[in-house]
Amino acid sequence: MSFSKGTFKSYLNSSTFVGDKKKKFDSPGPPDSGIDEDEEESGGSRHPEMLEGEIIIGQAHNVLRFDAFSGLNKGISGSLYCTNFKVSFVSANKPPTNLIELDRRNQLFKENDIPLTCIESIWQVSSSRRRQLQAGVSLSSAVKMIEIRCKNFKVHTFSFKFTPKSQTRSIMNTIVYHAFPTNAQLLFAFAFKLPNSNGSFPQSNGPVDKKGPGTNKWKVIPQKPIQQKYTPLPDKITRVPATPPPVPEKPVIGRPGKTPQYRKCADWEFELKRTGARNLRVSMINQDFRISESLPEYFVVPSVCSDGELNRAAPHFEDGRVPFWSWSHSNGSMLMRMTTLRPDTVHLDMEDNMLESITLIHPSKVQPQILDLNKLCPSIREIQSSYVKIQEMCIPETLKDFWASDERWLSSLDSSKWIHNISMCLNVAVSAATAMYQDETTVVLKEVSGRDLSCVVSSLVQMMLDPFSRSQLGFQSLIQREWVIAGHPFLDRCGHITPSNGEEAPVFLLFLDCVHQLMEQFPSAFEFTDTYLMTLWDSMFSGIFGTFVFNSEKQRVRTCRQGASTPIKLATVWAWTLQYSKNDQNLFNNPLYILRQSQKRGNNPAELALRQLVKDMQPDFTLGCNMGVYRSMARQRAQMMKNPLRSGRRTKKPPLPPIPPPPHAYPNPNVNGANSTSSNANASDPNILIPSLTGPFLQFWTACYLRWIPSVHIVGGGAPMLYKQQCELVDEIQHLKLKLRNLKLKSPPKTNGFEESNVYFTRSPEGAISKKNNQLLTSAFPYSISDLSFIGGDRRSFLGTPLARFLRGQSLLDTEVGGAGLPTSVMETDEVEL
Repeated sequence: MSFSKGTFKSYLNSSTFVGDKKKKFDSPGPPDSGIDEDEEESGGSRHPEMLEGEIIIGQAHNVLRFDAFSGLNKGISGSLYCTNFKVSFVSANKPPTNLIELDRRNQLFKENDIPLTCIESIWQVSSSRRRQLQAGVSLSSAVKMIEIRCKNFKVHTFSFKFTPKSQTRSIMNTIVYHAFPTNAQLLFAFAFKLPNSNGSFPQSNGPVDKKGPGTNKWKVIPQKPIQQKYTPLPDKITRVPATPPPVPEKPVIGRPGKTPQYRKCADWEFELKRTGARNLRVSMINQDFRISESLPEYFVVPSVCSDGELNRAAPHFEDGRVPFWSWSHSNGSMLMRMTTLRPDTVHLDMEDNMLESITLIHPSKVQPQILDLNKLCPSIREIQSSYVKIQEMCIPETLKDFWASDERWLSSLDSSKWIHNISMCLNVAVSAATAMYQDETTVVLKEVSGRDLSCVVSSLVQMMLDPFSRSQLGFQSLIQREWVIAGHPFLDRCGHITPSNGEEAPVFLLFLDCVHQLMEQFPSAFEFTDTYLMTLWDSMFSGIFGTFVFNSEKQRVRTCRQGASTPIKLATVWAWTLQYSKNDQNLFNNPLYILRQSQKRGNNPAELALRQLVKDMQPDFTLGCNMGVYRSMARQRAQMMKNPLRSGRRTKKPPLPPIPPPPHAYPNPNVNGANSTSSNANASDPNILIPSLTGPFLQFWTACYLRWIPSVHIVGGGAPMLYKQQCELVDEIQHLKLKLRNLKLKSPPKTNGFEESNVYFTRSPEGAISKKNNQLLTSAFPYSISDLSFIGGDRRSFLGTPLARFLRGQSLLDTEVGGAGLPTSVMETDEVEL
C-alpha cells in the first residue's frame, strides 16, 4: 500500500470544502503526548463523548481515518483518543446527528468508537508488509498506518503521516497496552458508574490501571461524590418464596419487563410454576459455592434427591456439576443437563443413581434419553477453527482480495464447516425436541464440561417447544438462565483478557446464528428481529456489561465483593435504555409477530381475512416454480380480499375449486411460515417449530458478517426494505382497526386517531409517510455504510450522484434525490431499568 503524493489537506474529504473556499482547521495542539491544559480550557479541539467513569489516557492529533476498502485515497482529519473504555476518533468536522443507523445512535459508543474489548488485533501497515502488534511489546520504530480489526468483523484504518512522532508512539503504546488487559477487573465494566434512580451518578465502581505507557496527564470528568445505593440480599432465603405474580397468558408486545436474574430462589420458583413442572424443587446446597464453582447458588433438581445425596454425588462429577433441570414440557417430559464423571472416580454407579432419580419423577417412569454432546456436536476447537476461516472470508486485506475470492466463495464457506456446525447443533436440538414432544421422554444433555454446547442445545430445544422463549423477555430470561447463571465461560470464550490459553471460541455466536436460521424459516414466530441478535453480539464485546465478563457466578460474586464494603453493582445488558432510546428499540420488534399476536384476539371475518394476509406475506417453499399455481392463488385471494366481510355469504359466482398441492410438495406445511420434513410433531401444534436442515434452508448470515463491506450491500433493497414495508403495513392495519373500533362506540375517545404500534417505520398522523421512512435504505440497515458518508461529511454527497439515483430507479435527468428526507434527532431516553 502506498499514498498518493500531496499535502495534508489533499487527503481530506471533499465534503470539508465549501464551494471554492477551504475551511480553516484549528491546530489540535503541541506535538507531545498527554493533554495540554491550556488547550482543554480554550476548547480549541473537539473531544469524544465521555461516560461517567471514563477518562482519557492518550491522544494524537492530525490523524487521518480511512474508510474500509476505500483505496486509501481520501481520509478524514481528526484526533485519535484512547480512554479506559474505548479508542475514539473525533473528526475536525462535527458529524451529522440526523442519520438513522443504529450504530450512530448508540448512547454508550458511536460509530467511530472502538471498545477496547472489541479489538481482535492491531496491524502495522506499510507499502511492503503487514505486521501484527503484540501486547506487551513497546513500539520503537515509526508507525505510519495501523489497521484495527474488531471481533465483530469491522475494520478501522488510521494514518499518522501528519502526526508528530512523539504523539504517534505514545498513542500506539497506550492502545496496545490497554486493548489486551490481563485482569478482568481492568475492564471498563468496573469503572462505569450506573445512574441512580434520581438520574445522578455514584462514584466509580472499581480500579483503573494507571500504569499504561504514554499517560502523562489524564482528563478526569468532574463528578459529585454520591453514595451508591445497594440493598443487600437476605442472609437466608427460605424454601417457600413469596407468591409470584400470575403468569401472563400472552407475551408482552413491545418493550419487555424486567428480566429475572435467577440469583434468587423466587425466580426459580416462578419458572417452575410458569412451565407447570412437577416433582422438582429448588436446591440451596450450593450456597457459597460449596459443591461446585460453576453452578449457581440455587438450581432445580428432582424432588426425590436430598441435599445429602447431591453432596455425596458432586465430587464424582466434573466440577461438581450434578444433573440439574432446564425446562419441562406440559406432558411431563423434562430437559436436564449434566456433566460426565471425573476420570479418576471409582464410583461409576453415581451417574446411574442420579439418572434413576430422574426416571422416578417422570409421570410414566420412563427412562431418560441421554444425548452425548461430545459425540453429536462440534468441539470447541472445531468451532474456533471454523470461526477463524469465516473471519478470513469476511475481513479481507483489500477490496481487490475480497472480489478475487468471489469465485471460490461457496467452496471457502463449505471448507470452513461453519454451516455444518450449525446444522449439527440444530439436528441434536430437533432430536431432543422430538423425543420430548412426541415420545414424551425426558432428555438429558451430557457434556464433559456442561458449560458450552449444552447451553446451545438446551436453549434451542426450548425455543422450538416454548413460545415464551421466542418473545424478547423470554429470550433474555433464557440466556440469563441457560448461559449466564449456568456458568458459560464468557470471559474465556470472548477473549476479554490475555492470554486466552486457547480457550477462545465463539460458542454464543454459534447459538445466535442457529436462532437466526430458525427466524428465517419461521418469520412470524419471533418477537425480535435480526437487528436484536446482532446488537446483542456487539454488546457482548463492549466490555461494559457484567453479563458477559465472567466465567461463572462464583467469579462474579468474588470479584464484585473483593475488597469492597458493599458489592459492586454492574450494568446488565438487558437494560436496553442504557444504549438506545425507546423509539430506537422498536427496531428490535418484529412487525409480523405483532400482527400475528393481534389476530389472536378475535375471530370475526375481518380478523380472519387479515390473518390470511399475514400468511400471504410469508414465503412458501412448497409450491415449486409452477407459475400457474401462483396465478390461480392470486385470483382466489384477490376475489376474497374484495370484500372480506362477506366472504362467508353466498355469491353469484361459485368459488374457485381448491388448489391441489403439487406432487413434490412437502407433507407438513407449518403455519409459522416454513415447512418441515423431519417430523410430524408440528402438524398438530402450531407452537412447535421443527426446522428443515437440508439443502438451501440453512444460509450464511450475510446481514451480520458482511455488514461492514459496503460493496456487497444493495442500495434501496434487501431485507430492510421488506422490513420497512411490513412495518408500514402493520401500522396501517392497526390504524384501520382503531378506526373500526371507534365507529362502533357511541362516544369515541378524542385522540389523533393513532395508537402506538411498536414498529420503527410508521405513518404520520396526517396519513403521509414520515420523513424518516423516506430515508434511503440499504441492505446493511440499521448499520451504517462508512464509505458512503465520510465521517464528518455529508451523506447526501453520495445520494445525489447519478449512480445513487439509478440504483433507486430514479431518472438520471433529475437533479435532486426525490423525497430523501432526514429523520429527526434521537428521542429522549426513558427511565433506565437496572
